[in-house]
Amino acid sequence: MSVSASVLSQNARVTVDMRNVALTTVLEELGKQSKCDFFYNYALMQTKGMVSVKAEKRELGKVLEELLPGLGLAFTFDRNVVVIREKVDDEKPKSVRVKGYVFDKQKQSMPGVTVKVSGLTIGTSTNAQGWFALDLPMTSGTLEFTFIGFKKKTLDFTEKMAKDTLRVTMEEDVQELDETVVVAFGQQKKESVVSAITTVRPMDLKSSSSDLTTSFAGKIAGIVGWQTGGLPGALTEEEMNTKFYIRGITSFQTGANIDPLILIDGVESSKLDLARIVPEDIESFSVMKDASATAMYGARGANGVILVTTKKGEEGSVYTSVRYEAVASMPTKELDVVDPVTYMRMYNEALMARDPLAAPRYSALDISRRQNKSFPSWAYPANDWNDILFEDYSINHRFGVNIRGGSKVMQYYASVNYNRDMGMLKTDRLNDFDVNIKNGTLSFRVNLNVNLHRNIKLLYNSQTNWDKYHGPSASVQQAYKLVMKADPVSYAPTYPADLEYNWNHIRFGAYRESDMQINPYAMIHAGYLERNRYSVTNQLEYIHNLSSLVKGLELRGRVALSQTGYYALNFTTKPFFYRLQSFDESTGGHKLFALNAASGDRTIDLSDEKAEAMQTRLTYELRAYHTAAWGDHQTSLTAVLNAMESTSSEPQKFLEAVEHRNLGFSMRGTYGFKDRYFVEASFGYNGSERFAKKHKMGFFPAAGVAYVISSEPFMAGAANWLPYLKFRASYGKVGNDGIINTPRFVHLPEVLATSVRSLQPGQQDAKAWTVRNYADENIKWEIAEQVNFGLEAKMFKGIMEFTLDAYQEIRHNILSYRLVIPSHVGIEQNQLDNIGKVRSRGIDFSGKIQHAFSPDLWIILNGTFTYNKAVYMSLEEAADKPEWQRKKGHEISQQVGFIDQGLFRDEAEVANAPKQSGSYGPGDIRYRDVNGDGTIGQEDAVHIGFPETPRITYGFNGFVNYKGWEFNFAFQGSGSRGFFINPMSISPFYSGNMLQAIADDHWTPENMKMHPLWPRLSANAIALHNGEEDYYQYQTGVIKSTYFMRECHFLRCTALELAYNLPDRWKNKVRMQNVKVFFRANNPFILSNFKLWDVELGENGFNYPIQKTFALGLNFSF
Repeated sequence: MSVSASVLSQNARVTVDMRNVALTTVLEELGKQSKCDFFYNYALMQTKGMVSVKAEKRELGKVLEELLPGLGLAFTFDRNVVVIREKVDDEKPKSVRVKGYVFDKQKQSMPGVTVKVSGLTIGTSTNAQGWFALDLPMTSGTLEFTFIGFKKKTLDFTEKMAKDTLRVTMEEDVQELDETVVVAFGQQKKESVVSAITTVRPMDLKSSSSDLTTSFAGKIAGIVGWQTGGLPGALTEEEMNTKFYIRGITSFQTGANIDPLILIDGVESSKLDLARIVPEDIESFSVMKDASATAMYGARGANGVILVTTKKGEEGSVYTSVRYEAVASMPTKELDVVDPVTYMRMYNEALMARDPLAAPRYSALDISRRQNKSFPSWAYPANDWNDILFEDYSINHRFGVNIRGGSKVMQYYASVNYNRDMGMLKTDRLNDFDVNIKNGTLSFRVNLNVNLHRNIKLLYNSQTNWDKYHGPSASVQQAYKLVMKADPVSYAPTYPADLEYNWNHIRFGAYRESDMQINPYAMIHAGYLERNRYSVTNQLEYIHNLSSLVKGLELRGRVALSQTGYYALNFTTKPFFYRLQSFDESTGGHKLFALNAASGDRTIDLSDEKAEAMQTRLTYELRAYHTAAWGDHQTSLTAVLNAMESTSSEPQKFLEAVEHRNLGFSMRGTYGFKDRYFVEASFGYNGSERFAKKHKMGFFPAAGVAYVISSEPFMAGAANWLPYLKFRASYGKVGNDGIINTPRFVHLPEVLATSVRSLQPGQQDAKAWTVRNYADENIKWEIAEQVNFGLEAKMFKGIMEFTLDAYQEIRHNILSYRLVIPSHVGIEQNQLDNIGKVRSRGIDFSGKIQHAFSPDLWIILNGTFTYNKAVYMSLEEAADKPEWQRKKGHEISQQVGFIDQGLFRDEAEVANAPKQSGSYGPGDIRYRDVNGDGTIGQEDAVHIGFPETPRITYGFNGFVNYKGWEFNFAFQGSGSRGFFINPMSISPFYSGNMLQAIADDHWTPENMKMHPLWPRLSANAIALHNGEEDYYQYQTGVIKSTYFMRECHFLRCTALELAYNLPDRWKNKVRMQNVKVFFRANNPFILSNFKLWDVELGENGFNYPIQKTFALGLNFSF
């Protein structure tokens, strides 16, 4: 019976037709058809790579005899069981040597081509003559030939081919030319795009930050951006630590919308929603920069558009990916203030610098008591406020898991991501609650594709973000500023109990009642804040392919509902403050004096300062799309009708309660000839509720052309070194209805009720009316008129490629105040009108170099460069403003201030100089008398320095792979950006503490440099001696000088990453498809000649510092 069963099993007829599949897949199919059980070592089977089998109604034994021996395997039958094992040495086939040359279509040798056996790690690369040779431990299989910029070539080999010399010809990867690019309301072939669109690989945006937008600057050509701090827990856009704009800022009205339009899966989203996306969820990321790209968005496209498409499901078995990172976070650079002993000595020096006969504030005994540290630290305080308030680092966590798969009917993609960010605040052990920042962000995403019919699809996308924040009720930003402002020696952060005040509570220190507001340790322990934010977006899209009626016709309908909610609860106490009244050095006893015994209260109360807000947005879209091709001609036509309405739960006025509405109709037509010449025209016709009836609708047209000159026959001779060259040009107009934030309806009058004092004694105040805004039905959209010229090229067989764009934008109708209105007109307020105009010019560049040196070593290098300059062309200014202060022709964020001429050297120079404000003398700042009237005044201010928005943003990054090891690096730089140090905020002693840099470099009779970091010391504010530096006299309009002007130029290393991918033999043991362990550093160092704080902060040096992070992580998939 055993023999009979075995024979029957071998004779079982099977039919298979499989190509380039795993051996285990073939064996599973054979087992199903033959009803046999196969026993084998799974890991051994995985080492055999991919196989191809074709048999029709053949005996199972014959199929196995042809398949297994060539793979070094033997098999035996036992009843209906097939046992597969590795052949013993004398049974193994001899190795086969496969050799040959690799050429391109022009018969040129191709060095560096990777040649490997399909499914195995066996491989080599061609030499300078294109020659390769491989000794293979098998008699048959498939060779793969790969080279960047060329199609992958496969070739089956057998033992008979060992005596032949192969000649393999590779073709250019025209699929890259057919690659689709996401455009407005659709996709186009990359070669047919006439617009300025930058597409970014999601992997290039990876970092250990929980904010995606921190990765934009330097990695995306055309994005101008910078970091403003590193405080965790941003729940509003105003709290975000980044600013980013597409091609700079081209509108100057305060409150105007200058941010790009952000669309995630086609739905308008906020910058916070964009920040919460993880790169692992992104399928494509595109930045649309010119009018041709954004015209279909009409009223919302003037500031550029960011399009993010998330991953969709795919037919196939379930693919699961898991990611975890542990992240250590710390400041890139901390404020360096003097130690308390130096502070006391410098204070005495400052007093005598202004009055040589002044008595020192701190005696030698005061200084020595803090220097020898023989007494308790609270008795003679010497506070390092930074060390008292903050830990050295925090530990954060990142976790994510996503799954992808589906059947022919339904495909799915789902992900869950969680980020846990901690602050660095210390909590006192006696406090009843934790004050450190804890911010958790949880996000869910589900994308479903359902094939209802062969021509009908239903897409459902759902995204939910939830942020939960816990932190001190006081501003952490302000607490960090107090590291500089708080007095380091007058009082201790806290005091121990004395005999009178010995009940269980924290005794915060203060020297006098006014100090109670600036003890930073008390500030952060005064209460805690609980905040929550959520955002939910659900969208349903219906796709109907109508090619059965009209070839190439497709209809789409979409509806999306988005809701964002925010609420905050503030829990507060009233800290108790004490002054040290006496301290007995012999006994160590002390006595406290209570500063607020009656008003202090350690009971936790819910403050009335609650915050609740909710916004709901409903979006509708109907789209028709038609494509056609005949001969050498291709056309497409897209028509879109969309509408959006949104409401807010917290309107402050009646008019703000009116729904926000936007209605638009857009079309785009394209034509291509011979995949060489391309023409495109589009328009958006949009309506907004913000304007009077005659200006509610706006028409925004655009057109573009492209010419792929490399496809011309006369370019055939250059194909080896210039396989692709394309020119393109576009022109168009796009709009911006966000011309100002308040008032929302500029064209409507606004009259406010007020009261005035009665002129009759004993009478109540009389009611009066004040006109805040006058009616003007001619208020209309901002119009951005844009011209763009582009060049795209690939060189040296695809090893190098680059894109270069040059552009000009004229922004018309910018809302600005009319400042030249005759008084007899009787208008009380300056009137807003569309009279502003700005011109912006610049270039965007992105380049890539990629090369495979061998199968085990390959590199990718990327670089970007962005230059932008925006200047005033037209605006109305006061008639009496000096010509040299007028803004026309100057950059829109350039500042006005005084030109310093160094410091006064002696009294004679002071006496002979033009008169300036303040009590000044030798060692104080001297200013240029621009108008020559002998007095320094507001008329002497001129345009100084670079603009506050950087003209130049650049970056470069690279990726190196060697035998499973990966190394990534990224650098980002900025230049031609100006900022001003606020001298009032760093005035030694007036502001509280003293920067170490000022102690090291200030004017003295021994250090009479013309431009030391700080002029002559004083215990008072600098404005007392140089009134022109008074940042708080806003009414003068001139509060800056070149003495404290700096240029923000730097080169920052934004990322370093080293990763290791486990080899196949290890992954197979744990049944994993991929396992990667990595170490990543973000912002590890910066190159800059500015040393006071992280220069990227600009004038915001006292903000919570930018963070550098060090992460250890694990990625695995199965």
